[in-house]
Amino acid sequence: MTQLSIKNRIDELQLGILLQLLKSWDMEVEITYEDVAPSKKHKLFSKTRGMWKDYDIDAKQLRRDAWGTEKLIRQ
Repeated sequence: MTQLSIKNRIDELQLGILLQLLKSWDMEVEITYEDVAPSKKHKLFSKTRGMWKDYDIDAKQLRRDAWGTEKLIRQ
């Protein structure tokens, strides 16, 4: 048995054309779907990677500014 894996979902028209091609070569074809959850670890902020690399940013200061804790400490 040889297995062909298609990583991305394709529409029904493309799948039908592919199946007809394989069947025209006298190949036995079977379709199975595997729902694999995408890894969010690398994709969640992948487009923002390196966005702030040229800035001097302190995470503690950002948190203080965002939560307003610096204002509470001063009062």
